[in-house]
Parts: sequence; C-alpha cells; structure tokens
Amino acid sequence: MELEEGNHEAQQSGTSILISGATRTGPVLSPSLINRTRAYVAAWSARDTEMDDLEEDDADEQDVDYEEEEEEEGDDDDEDEAEEDFADEEEGDEDVDMGTFSEQGRKFLSKVWREYEPKRVDGIVIAAECKHCARNICAERKHGTSSLRKHLKRCKERKKVLRVSGQLSASIMSPDGVSIGHWTFDQALARRELMRMIVLHELAFSLVEYDGFRRFVSSLNPSFKMVCRKTIKKDCLKAFKEEMCSLQAIFRHSKSKISLTSDMWTSNRTIGFICITAHFIGHDWKPQKRIVKFAAMETPHTGVAMFNVMVNFIREWNIEDKLFAMTLDNASNNGAMMKLLKKHLLDKKMLLGGGKLFHQRCAAHVINLICQAGLDFLDPMISKIRDSVKYIRSSQTRKEKFEEIVEQVGISCGKWPSLDTPTRWNSTYIMIDIAREYRAVFSSLAIQDKNYPFNPSSEDWENADAICRLLKVFYEATNVVSGTKYPTANLYFHEIWKVKHTLEHQHYEENSKFGDVVMYMKRKLKRYWKLSWLNLCIPVILDPQFKLRYIKYRFRSEFGDEAEAMIAKVENLFQEMFKEYLQLNGSNSNPMTQGGDDEVVVSDDPMADWDNHIIESAQSTNVDSSELDSYLSKVPIRRTDHFDILSWWKTNSAEYPTLSRMAADILAAPASTVASESAFSTGKRVLSDFRSRMTPKTAEALVCLQDWIRATANTERSMASVHDIITELEDDDDSNLQVFPQTRGNNGQ
Repeated sequence: MELEEGNHEAQQSGTSILISGATRTGPVLSPSLINRTRAYVAAWSARDTEMDDLEEDDADEQDVDYEEEEEEEGDDDDEDEAEEDFADEEEGDEDVDMGTFSEQGRKFLSKVWREYEPKRVDGIVIAAECKHCARNICAERKHGTSSLRKHLKRCKERKKVLRVSGQLSASIMSPDGVSIGHWTFDQALARRELMRMIVLHELAFSLVEYDGFRRFVSSLNPSFKMVCRKTIKKDCLKAFKEEMCSLQAIFRHSKSKISLTSDMWTSNRTIGFICITAHFIGHDWKPQKRIVKFAAMETPHTGVAMFNVMVNFIREWNIEDKLFAMTLDNASNNGAMMKLLKKHLLDKKMLLGGGKLFHQRCAAHVINLICQAGLDFLDPMISKIRDSVKYIRSSQTRKEKFEEIVEQVGISCGKWPSLDTPTRWNSTYIMIDIAREYRAVFSSLAIQDKNYPFNPSSEDWENADAICRLLKVFYEATNVVSGTKYPTANLYFHEIWKVKHTLEHQHYEENSKFGDVVMYMKRKLKRYWKLSWLNLCIPVILDPQFKLRYIKYRFRSEFGDEAEAMIAKVENLFQEMFKEYLQLNGSNSNPMTQGGDDEVVVSDDPMADWDNHIIESAQSTNVDSSELDSYLSKVPIRRTDHFDILSWWKTNSAEYPTLSRMAADILAAPASTVASESAFSTGKRVLSDFRSRMTPKTAEALVCLQDWIRATANTERSMASVHDIITELEDDDDSNLQVFPQTRGNNGQ
C-alpha cells in the first residue's frame, strides 16, 4: 500500500512533489520505496525536461512580440555571454562550495550550480531548482549538467537578470538619476568617499573599526579593504593639505581681493580657537566663502596675541597684497588687533583707499548691542510674560492643561510659547511675539488654575505690542545683513537707515518709559554710525539702483548743513579708490577696448614710446572722464525686490571694466561675521564631543576640510553633521515652532 501511494504521488506531482516530500523522516519512506521512487523521478524528470523544451519552443514561436523586444534589448548578447561562460567551464571548471548541499563522494565542479538550488532525497541530489524561475530540472549524477546549462540559456527570468546586471556593471547612477559612465571598483576612490563622509558629517575616526559598519560595507562590496582609524586620519590630513594648496593657487591667480571675518570658538575643554573665513567673488560672479584658519589661541586673547596669529596666517597663505577688508565684532581686543594689522599693511602699501574701508564692524553685533541696551530698560515690562511661559513649561500637567485651553479657545497659532535666553535678544522678541497670540489662553488659565499668579494685565499686553513693533525692524535687519549666499555690503546702509527711521518715529510716542528707552538706543546707534557711515556709503554707490544720487538725497534731507561735507568725503574716497583700481588694472584694462587684456608691447620700434604714451593718457584721462562719469551720470535703474547686483556687474563688466573690479572686491566684504541662523547669539560656538579631544592641528584640518567640501558639493541631500542633528533634536524638544497635537491634522500624525 505504501508503494502504491508513493507511485501515485510521483505520477501526479512529478519531481517537485517528491522533492518536497523527501524531507520526511520515519516509516513513511522505506529504503525499497526510495529506490523505486528514484526510478520514477528519473523517468518523470526526463519527460519533464522534454516537455519543458517543447513548451519553450512553442512559446518562442508564439510570443513574437516578446522575442522582438528581447532582440532590441540585446538578448543575443546575453545568450552569447552565457555560451561563452559555459564554454569556459568546459575548458576548466572550478570547484563550487555548496556547503551542506554536497553529498558524500560527489563534488560540484561546474559553475552552473551557482544558479541552482540542489534538491535531495535522503541526502542524495536528484533535482535542481532554478534560482531565477524556480523550475526543477533533473540533476542526478548520471545525467550531468547539460540539461541545467540548456535551461539557463532559455530561462527568460535569467535573461532579465543578465540585462539588469549588464546595465549596473556598465554604469552607475547619480542622486539625480543620470548615468555617469562606465563603473569599475576603485579602492582609492572608495577610501576618498569614506574620508569625505567622516569629515562632512563629523563622525569619529573609530567608525571604520565598528563591527556593524564593517559588515555593512562588506555586504555592499566585499572587495573593499577596510582601513583602521589611524589610516583614515592620515587620509583626512592628506586631503586637507591637497585642498589647501588648491585654494592657495586660486587666491594667487585671482585678480579679486579677499575680505576676512573672524570669530572665536571654544571646545568642551575650554580651549579657545580663532576661526578666520575668507570671502571673495568667484570667476562666475558668485559669492564664495572658505574657512581658511582654525587655530588654537592661548589665553589671554589680547589684541597683540590675535595680531600675531593674523600676521602668521597672512604670511602662510601669502595674501598680504590680496586683502581688502576685515569684518569683526566690537570687542576691545578686536579693535586693538585691527589697529596693529592696519598699520602693518599700510606700511607695506598693501591697502587701497588708505585703509579707510579695511575695518568693517559686524552689523549683527551692532544691532545686538543696541537691542540689548533697550531690553535692559524694558525687562520689568517683560517679566510677567517670561514668568508665564516658565510656568506652563515647568511640568507636563501644566502643558497638558494649557493645550486643553488652547483647544477650547480655538487658537491655531502653530507655535509653542518659547522661553528666551538672556544673551539672545531675538529670543526675547520671539517669546513676546508668540505669547501675544495666546493672550486669551493665559487669561483663561488664570481663571481655571488658581496656582497661576503671573497673568499679564491689559497694560502689559499693550507694552508687549509696543516692544514687538520696536524690535521687529531690528529682527528683520539682522536677518538681511547676516546672509551668506548673497552680497550684504550694499544692504547694510538701507537696513541701518530703517532702524534709524524707526527710532526717530518711536521717539514721539507719549509713553514716557519707551521714550527713555528709545533715546538711549538712539545714542547707541549714533555712536556706531559715526564709526562706520563712510564704509556704508561706498557699496551703495556701486548699486545701479541707487548710485551716488541716493547718498546725496538721504544726506541732504537728514543732515542739513553737514550734508555737503559728508557727500564730499564719500565722493573723494570713491574717486581715489577708482584711480587706484585703474592703476591695478594697468595694461590689463585698456579703456579703448573696453576691458580687453591687451598689454603694452615693448619693442625696438622708435614710435613705441609714443604708443605707450597714448595708452597711458587714455587710462588717466579717457577712462576717468568716460567710465566713471558714464556710470554716475546715467539714471539709476528701476528698483526691484530681488535684484541680483552681481549678475548686473557680470553683464556690464565689459562696459565698466574698472568699476566692475571695484564692485567685486567691495561687495565681497560681508556686513556680518556670522550666518543668519546664529547671528543673534552673543554666546560662543562650541566644538562637538568628537572633535574636542583632537589635537588643534587635526581639528583645524577637519573644520576647514568640512567647509571646503560643503562649499563645492553639488547635492540636494542633507550635509548636516552629527552635532547639528543632535542640536536640532534638542531644539525640537524646546522649539518655538512646536505644533500642538490638536492642530497638526492628518499630516502630523
């Protein structure tokens, strides 16, 4: 009865059923039944192979459209490649490690087994399952591998795999999905990409020794030879030196001047670092910035110590004749350092315009000092709002109660009340501005929660409105002048003028408290205006929307009798700088060819001196009377909100060769020393935990190299560091942009 059931099973289900049943144990399959079964398997497998071949032949004849598509996509090549592979096997097969699939006394020598899964009965291989289409082919030892090879040549699923594999081996895809050419594995290139990842995202060198990371890389490409942390550190230092040489070459061959900004950083070990950033206009008229120095500073950070660091840096980079301006905050040590450095460069005749534009004061820092002075007076008015925010944030129960009232009142501000930081005036503005949206919620909280004693009165909320009106113009001005992807030198004058106008307007309000505050803030502004008004005017002249006419218009309406003297100083300085740039251009800016690069030729011609005289006369008179006068005499172009001043000068550089060179240098000087996201903070930036334990030399290499990679990276993917991500997550927990769960909607769930 067992035999009949086994025979019937073999006849009904063929090889596949027997294979699946072959794993059974116990009395179900006796030795005699196994022997009888093998005979049936061999017969049915041979029959199955013949039927498969007939079916495939019929399908080949019937499916004409599919065959045409296969021919267009290169099936012939796939079959040829398969035939070549199997021909190579016949010349010399290699052992294929099948592990537990091997049966005693049998070795799998053919490569063909790489594409099959052996099927066995009682440890004996009787069939092979194709890994591509899951079809079972007879694979007993006496049948060899000819049937297996034949099936692989006809397997349509395998042809698809070969086609994709060919495409992957021929090209790789960029993040944008564009084929970038033939791909081959390059160990050196892979190591550079590993180095780039560690530097860009501030990862630890020991990452390369993590078991999980090594296994992950090996799964992607077993051919890659992983390096140790010391080797990857050497790769980073080597890349830093190479990129530094490239950047120095760019500065050396560039005709444009370089402006610098400097700031102080502090590590977790309280080691001070001075960070120097170079700003310049590239050959494509795009603003560029590079961190060029990140040096440890021993205490005390005096002006003399900073001067020594700056002089050593300038000599190391060989840019003494390339400097135009330096933007710093108003710290006393910065002022002392700039006096020494300015004298040092003037003695060597390296500064244009007598160095009058060399020392630029950080606009964001000036605005911060003015606002902090005002907030010191306004702090009593702000205290109840600050205490209210502290109250609702002090426990989870109070937060939930506040959210419940928000839902009852029906407010959908979308921003969670934030607590300000004493050293960040903008955080105080944001705290007050958001709290005003929840005025009704705080009033309702005072009724429902008897323990809440800080409910602001109507007068307090009116004062909050007045404070926001006063600080809003400062907030917007700081955002504008702290940009890094567009010129800010030409915008500084307009933003300061808006601040001045706002303070003048606020002065006439009847509120005596605000009158005292505004008067104090005006005195602060007037002090910094006297120090920097000349620096602010020159970039405005190079803005074709305003030119010198705008300066004259503003000064005559504001300063009365003093206006003409101030205008004369602006005109004299601008003309003096124009003449200096004319000499810098020399023969490289022939006015008769409107900016050509023709040089004065020295030859034995007796009339050559006359030719040189004519060219020099043209440079000293014709240009002076045509290029500068032509630019200033033309009516300013129509003003637009999104005017690209650099594109305008790029387009008109042929008409104004000398002025365009002036514009490139003057507009490259930033109005602020910090990026917009951290412009308001007076606190110090802190090195991450990964980098605080490094030597100053290694830290400098990583900080500079990271900045250079980001500046040249052409990607839309995130380039945030681990430190940035952690900071962002911490800020999200305490963010002024936190959205209430009740107001998120479906997208926020």
